[in-house]
Amino acid sequence: MSLVDTASPAADARAAVTLEEVLDLLDLSCTDDPAGRVSHWVGDPQRHPADRIFGGLLLAQALVAAGRGVRADQRIVSLQADFVGGVPTDRPLHWEVTVVSDAPSLATRRSRLLDEAGEELFGAVTRWATVRADLPSYSAARPWPAPDPETLPDLADRFGADERIPPWWRLERPVHFRHAVAPPYVTTAEPGDRQTTFLRATGPLPDDPVVRAAMVAYVTDMSILEPAFLALGSARHVPGARILSLTHALTFHAESDLGDWHQFDCRVESVAHGRAHGAGDVFDSAGRHVATASQVGLVKAPTVS
Repeated sequence: MSLVDTASPAADARAAVTLEEVLDLLDLSCTDDPAGRVSHWVGDPQRHPADRIFGGLLLAQALVAAGRGVRADQRIVSLQADFVGGVPTDRPLHWEVTVVSDAPSLATRRSRLLDEAGEELFGAVTRWATVRADLPSYSAARPWPAPDPETLPDLADRFGADERIPPWWRLERPVHFRHAVAPPYVTTAEPGDRQTTFLRATGPLPDDPVVRAAMVAYVTDMSILEPAFLALGSARHVPGARILSLTHALTFHAESDLGDWHQFDCRVESVAHGRAHGAGDVFDSAGRHVATASQVGLVKAPTVS
């Protein structure tokens, strides 16, 4: 997640970030040999939010850059990412991908986002592996009870006219983003430490497992630390509040298609010294456990009067 948007609340509040736009942002171009030990990729920046690149886009582009150099029969297993510095939105994103290791069933890649001086702004290590359908599967995770997502409003419907909330959090997005219970954006909500959201792309996704996994990475940065405000009795978008991602980890248990509804159950496991640790589980429309996410971030949660 980025810092609270400091742009004027009235600035382009009715604009939308379309699915086509995000898919274009995931269409990276390679400037040398994509199969080389070190390859270089260029991606376009986003339009919203305007203050810095949304962390979910960095996760998604890092995954795509790495995935274009692995074997076609390998799928993403895990991603471990570090947010090192703020990434401006007014210039292309330059990625360097290094082959860390290759084996018949497992590959490791390191994706680094570099600035003009070659300094790292963001880094991610991804693991890729062949799929073993002959091995047994098990998950103890189950979706939490929640309303039918079709009965819930999108962010744009719930907050579109509320100018106390920054534009990025009330415009139409490339995915339907629906909270099971009204989130603590400008007023406190019922105390707790967990939150459920529903996510679905606004249109069909390409039949490309790398892009589909990248979209899962994109959405897991949208709300994973929001339960910290429930736990602290604060609100996400009051003056002085902020979330700044430090690390993000993803484990992919199964391939999925965000063209259908997915449920993201998030919980805050610790808040200490201005840092929060959140975790979440992603389930597809059939209730399969498809991914686990965790994040550490800086959190400021002012007292709400």
